[in-house]
Amino acid sequence: MPLVCESVLAQSADEPEAFKTFDRAAFEFSHSLHETEYFTLPALLDLAKRVSARPNRTYIEEDETTPERGWSIRPSKQSLFENLQEIAHTHSLVMLKRVHEEPEFRQILDNCSAELSELSGIDIAKTYRDAMMTILITSPSRVTPYHIDGEANLLMQIRGTKSVYIFDGNDRDVLPAVELEKFWSGDIKAATYRKQFQDRAWEFTLKPGLGVSNPITFPHWVKNGPEVSVSLSINFKRIVDNAADVYRVNARLRKVGLHPNEPHDIAVLDRAKGTLYRMVRNLSHTISARKVHTSGIS
Repeated sequence: MPLVCESVLAQSADEPEAFKTFDRAAFEFSHSLHETEYFTLPALLDLAKRVSARPNRTYIEEDETTPERGWSIRPSKQSLFENLQEIAHTHSLVMLKRVHEEPEFRQILDNCSAELSELSGIDIAKTYRDAMMTILITSPSRVTPYHIDGEANLLMQIRGTKSVYIFDGNDRDVLPAVELEKFWSGDIKAATYRKQFQDRAWEFTLKPGLGVSNPITFPHWVKNGPEVSVSLSINFKRIVDNAADVYRVNARLRKVGLHPNEPHDIAVLDRAKGTLYRMVRNLSHTISARKVHTSGIS
């Protein structure tokens, strides 16, 4: 098997058109990463050894979960390697984060980013920043709780199967504006699962060689199949996200009793709010930097 595939995305001839909707719609696609040797258990154990030597590069959960329960806060009783070796018999989620900082995965990320630019018609390097790769290793039947992300995501299945349920992030019954305001103001658990709207979700059944693209702040939850699942997640954060900045401003306006317009209601107002937020943020960063600099001068 090749170590790195020359072509990663859109292995089927009818898929390129779907990529034109990247970060605007959820869609399924095919990939070739399951054909590489980087995702075998011995390779993952070696990778885990490397990344665990650095801070904040791993995450482990062991609880049973449901869509509405949310992320666990119970610390793991087992080491990273114990979790990986026993993951077929537990209710665990193991994340190996920022794996693109390892040389072999850096090449995969570069290949994916270049192909995504070509397929989507978007200059990924100029539109998004800090693309991050995370490997997710999860126990059979484990559920990833309902949540939203601040990045556009490509999720590629390598081993095992999973069902991914994605909701329209523009549906205000499913995702009210107030929850978006809280999320963009720092509450990562702001999105609330509403079981009565489950039938509005798109269901994607992933197997090795298939992936799904999920836009920014499209709610989703995941249920693994009957085997251990290994998948690769690539996140793309927008360099400038005016809608997110408008929600941050709106959260402040709502706190003083106002009822602000949502993004996209009034374009001129959106631009003004976004510009104001970024000016205040940049000024705050400048003042903080000066304080740090001057505090070091005796």
